[in-house]
Amino acid sequence: MKEVRKKVHELLDTNEIDVLLAWQEDPETKEVKPAVYKKGDDLESLAFDDRCVHNLANYLTQLLDRYTKVGVFLKGCDGRALTTLLAENRIKKNRVIVISPVCRGVKINGQDASKCADCATVVSPIADISSGDSEKKGEPIFRNLGAIEKMTSDERSKFFSEYFATCERCYACRQICPLCYCEVCIVDHHDPKWIEVSVKTSANTMWHLTRAYHLAGRCADCGECERVCPQNIPLRLLNTALEKAILKMFKVRPGTVPEQIPPLVELSKDDPDEILEAQHE
Repeated sequence: MKEVRKKVHELLDTNEIDVLLAWQEDPETKEVKPAVYKKGDDLESLAFDDRCVHNLANYLTQLLDRYTKVGVFLKGCDGRALTTLLAENRIKKNRVIVISPVCRGVKINGQDASKCADCATVVSPIADISSGDSEKKGEPIFRNLGAIEKMTSDERSKFFSEYFATCERCYACRQICPLCYCEVCIVDHHDPKWIEVSVKTSANTMWHLTRAYHLAGRCADCGECERVCPQNIPLRLLNTALEKAILKMFKVRPGTVPEQIPPLVELSKDDPDEILEAQHE
């Protein structure tokens, strides 16, 4: 981190970036939180370790509304989110400098985050500055899907319905997601009304399944939606199930190939026909 801090100092001092978005350690509580550093700030509090759970890509668009060029620390999964944001022209790369030291995994409430067991991207796919051994871990195994894949359709429906029944529709999952950036979310449409606003199992199910399909082929598996859910709904199960399906059909993992448009965003005559074929079985 010493060399990384030195490089960040140079970027700020030479005005190559206006601000740095990173994680900051509180010297008293030792807790880590997102922070914005400016020229002249002391960078000794800058942190990068297993406490840095937040996906900082979520704050980039807000900062770019205020500053011309932003430096940002990103883990591998955070970088996958940025890669998709760039491919969808949500952010321009010439306005961002990415610093991505090798991530060794993060902890949530003192436990290894479940997403890290499947991580195959230890460094952001787009990184201007990195450090450490950036060797990839290999292909994901999707360990978290084992149990639900063994269930029958009725069992899966019951499993998710019980969770969706507890949903408060606080939309924390939407707000924390860097790829939920629609100016008007489908759940806020009133004419036509696509999803009932009432908190009941059927409407909650419609909301979560719609959101999952909107993220299909785009989700970076940062796990932030699941982390902030007050009802502990296992939202990663939905997202990684679709990620696995996309990988099987299109041979693509979301956000791992720079400039690659997500497969369900761009139609192609070479797209696989499994979905259509399955309807006729």
